[in-house]
Amino acid sequence: MGNDNRGRQKVHRAAAISVLAALLLTFLKTVIGILTNSIGIISEALHSGLDLLAAAITLGAVRSASKEPDMEHQYGHGKIENFSALVETILLWITSAWIIYEAFRRILGEEFIEPSIWGIAVMLTSILVDYERSRILYRTARKYNSQALEADALHFSTDMLSSVVVLLGLLLVSLGFPIGDPLGALGVSVVILFVSYNLAKRSFNFLVDRAPEGVKEAVITTCSNIPGVLDCSRVRARTSGPDLFVDVVVTVDETVTTGEAHIITDSIESSLAGLAPRVDVVVHVEPAKMETSEYTKMSLYEQLQVLARREPMILSVHNVRIFTFRRQIEIAADIEMSADMTLEEAHRISEQFENEIKRTDSRIKTVLLHLETAAIESEAADITSKSESLVNQVRDLVERAAPKISCSNVTVRKEDEGVSLLIQCSVDGTISLAESHEISEAIEKRIMESISEVSSIFVHIEPL
Repeated sequence: MGNDNRGRQKVHRAAAISVLAALLLTFLKTVIGILTNSIGIISEALHSGLDLLAAAITLGAVRSASKEPDMEHQYGHGKIENFSALVETILLWITSAWIIYEAFRRILGEEFIEPSIWGIAVMLTSILVDYERSRILYRTARKYNSQALEADALHFSTDMLSSVVVLLGLLLVSLGFPIGDPLGALGVSVVILFVSYNLAKRSFNFLVDRAPEGVKEAVITTCSNIPGVLDCSRVRARTSGPDLFVDVVVTVDETVTTGEAHIITDSIESSLAGLAPRVDVVVHVEPAKMETSEYTKMSLYEQLQVLARREPMILSVHNVRIFTFRRQIEIAADIEMSADMTLEEAHRISEQFENEIKRTDSRIKTVLLHLETAAIESEAADITSKSESLVNQVRDLVERAAPKISCSNVTVRKEDEGVSLLIQCSVDGTISLAESHEISEAIEKRIMESISEVSSIFVHIEPL
């Protein structure tokens, strides 16, 4: 929020500078226009005068639009910027109408001016000032997505172009073509009408919540690349000043848990944050049964998790190994099921699971599943203090299995099934997780082969 506040302060500063520049140019053009009696310069003075009013409106609009949402304006006050841009357009139309009328009146009445170096000088000054302030306003408007500043920048860009046209008219007057002044004024009005039409169209579109161009396609593309999203079925987007509001409906597999759905929505929100400086995203998640053809969007590991969630008797799938060779795939994994199931029941479920896995990808030729029981509660006694010889033997085996590891603690538990070991070790934290797992397996294997009374081993490895 701090960065956003600083951004709005820069928007306020740019709008204030715009007001000061418009005030200066309006004063200079008015004085020189009256002294030289140039309709071109007077039309420019009127144009700048209305731009001064528009700049003042813009300054008030960006200040009001920066207010935080309240109970009566729950989407904020950003529409004030869009409305101010439309008001500026109406002012430009009024300016153009007067310029056209006065230019034709002078042409028909042959009221032409005398050449003046002061008129040329003030128009050159106007061009330089308009170029610099429109550049600053455009840069700030694009960086902070301010429609009001963009409208102001557009005004001053047309000021610069129209000043060029008036300057050409004054040069024609100095070369002996007095009709160049009113013709230059007509050129100004044409520029104003053309630009103001586009500005009015855009402002109106924002006010009636027309979908921002390209946003829907960008949202669909982004959501489609989020793991777990099957479809982006509806996208609605609207702008309110600098704010972009996006409502998205996505479909996920029906087996996805609430926690996993929350992770998916968080991923969507963070991925869409770059669409505008300030983005408000609301994601609605709908469940659906995933078709086999849609599994291709997921990794094999993700497919296994989805299939396991579809089978209520399978509690978890872990320790997954995927082997690829000669365009064929072999999968090995551990699956947990309830300890009170019979072997026959567990085997039947695992066989069905294997067949489901093979149906997802024709390259899968073999699936080997190791059946494990879920967590079992049993009475146990801590016999570490009475098992010094066993503890020393375990430490020695750990060092042999993994020379670079440090065994910090060994706890011995006596259970009905036998002895359980809880081993805490430390190793270099820069090794990969896969290497850490291999070290754990090597320790377990070495101990199980060497000490027959041990029924289970739990190895916990921490980084040094």
